[in-house]
Amino acid sequence: MRKTMLLLGIIGMVAGLAASAAPLSVCGYVSPETSLQSLKFSISYRYFHDWATPGADVSGGRAALEFSRLYDSPNFGYTLTGNTELLLANFLPTSGSGDAAGTLRYYLTKDAPAFGFGGVEASVATGQPQPGVHISAGLGYGRFSDVTPLAKAFKIERELLKANAITKPLGDSALMAIAKVIGTMYASAKDQVAEVVNQIQSASGVTLDPRQVLKVEDLVLATGDVRDCGWSVQAGVGYQLVDPYNQPRGFLVTASADAAVAPNPDGQVVFHAGLSGPLDILNQNTLTVRASYDQVLSETSLLRATYTLLQVQPLGQPASTSHAATLLLGFVVGQADMGLQVSLSKPANASAWSIDVSVSAAINLIY
Repeated sequence: MRKTMLLLGIIGMVAGLAASAAPLSVCGYVSPETSLQSLKFSISYRYFHDWATPGADVSGGRAALEFSRLYDSPNFGYTLTGNTELLLANFLPTSGSGDAAGTLRYYLTKDAPAFGFGGVEASVATGQPQPGVHISAGLGYGRFSDVTPLAKAFKIERELLKANAITKPLGDSALMAIAKVIGTMYASAKDQVAEVVNQIQSASGVTLDPRQVLKVEDLVLATGDVRDCGWSVQAGVGYQLVDPYNQPRGFLVTASADAAVAPNPDGQVVFHAGLSGPLDILNQNTLTVRASYDQVLSETSLLRATYTLLQVQPLGQPASTSHAATLLLGFVVGQADMGLQVSLSKPANASAWSIDVSVSAAINLIY
């Protein structure tokens, strides 16, 4: 019962976040079509060997791979996700967890984001005899949008104010007009940048010099740092194709909640929670939770925090729970690239948490 109430609370929180968005926050932009994808890999490892003792004194770390693909149009959309977390010892995997999911959405009406969906989801973790796989179908509500154009408009305004190229903020209507230009496909990048400059000069009453025009061009054409906003909740029925503990297969009840928020032009929060199980879902279920936070701190530093949870509750057996949390700080100091990473993990077969701290530095001595 507590898990069901937790998921319902998460769904309510997601809906509240969406409803509380300011009219012209980064999330105020709505793209006619959204196509986003990301692939992130991280690894940390520590090796220490005192030659006065046999074998390595410390040899361990972790590796993680995260993939996501989101497409949304007025009529249909789909989402593909995959996450893998491995703990390493002596350069070999010792334990880990992973999950993958694919969902196809068909929107029932263009006036409201209500949709029917079908999907498949799989999960695996150390301690499970085999992966768990199930299919599902049902109804949901919500939509996601690529808000990168408005994030770029905010960055352009910020850089122009910092350089004293304009004397006051451009205003909400001007920022939205600039975002629409950035989000529109033009015959050439030159025409697109020229229209953005025209919008800025009309709103500010200032003529930008060539150096500032080049800065605007760099921001308009920049890749990476994609921002998206939105939320969705869905529920339905499914069927267990493979049970992780070789228990009888049968029909399932499924529910999930997803959210993406860009709290500022340089930040991104992504969240997912899913719960599935048979009609006796309180005593037999699978719960997955993923959350990540990315923040560009400056032109030379960034912060990334992630958390994943996979819990499998077999019927009549103890629950198998895996946790993983990571905090990564990367920055450039002079001519050196440096990084600090802190990882916490607790595989299903471990009795306590483990912590891994790594610091890295690299510098080019010859140019």
